[in-house]
Amino acid sequence: MAFEGFDRGAIELLRKLPDWDTNTYSAEKTRLKQGLVEPGGALIEAVAEALDADLSVVRRSSVSPLHRDLRFAPAGAARYKDHLLLTTWNGSDKKFAPTLWIRIDADRVGFASGLAFDPKQRDRWRDAVGGKAGEGLARAIRKVELGARKHFVEVAGDALKQVPAPWEADHPRADLLRMKGFQIRFAEPLPRNVEKPAFVGWCATRLRRLLPIHNWLVNELAKPMARGRRR
Repeated sequence: MAFEGFDRGAIELLRKLPDWDTNTYSAEKTRLKQGLVEPGGALIEAVAEALDADLSVVRRSSVSPLHRDLRFAPAGAARYKDHLLLTTWNGSDKKFAPTLWIRIDADRVGFASGLAFDPKQRDRWRDAVGGKAGEGLARAIRKVELGARKHFVEVAGDALKQVPAPWEADHPRADLLRMKGFQIRFAEPLPRNVEKPAFVGWCATRLRRLLPIHNWLVNELAKPMARGRRR
């Protein structure tokens, strides 16, 4: 299935989804599937193909469901989400792989790069960020921030209260060293071409800005370590 555009009306339904019950959702399920979920799968496939990176797309995993598993949600959380989340990643284990995201709601399109840390990746992250390689990541982050112009760029992730040993509290990348997971993200207003095939190129252009960071994560955290390198 080639991406031909989203149904603008289906995107507008995202605004109402958190207030729906299961009966209301069932009544609109077909339109959401045909106008949002299925085009979303085609979009992330086309965007991943357009980027110069080794990326995986698996429809079932790359298009997150519109409903939440309330067993793991905070008390009072809405059953349905207000956004469509699309992912493509590098590696076989999506859970801890360097990942690129597209997040679409009724007003905005968000783009992100990052990953969750398992214990080994956390150690490799600290070694890389704390050493010379960390300078490259800091430069790449700064370039994204400068290139975003009026769009706010957020570096997000749960963080320790203190910089972990053996690094000093005044390390130039102390904020990155404290992180327990990493994501850099920004959002832009939903463009008119969301209903057209041209939306693929629009999204690819924006994710391409994050590729230097994504590639850094792949090289420093996902690829096998050189022999003798300290964890």
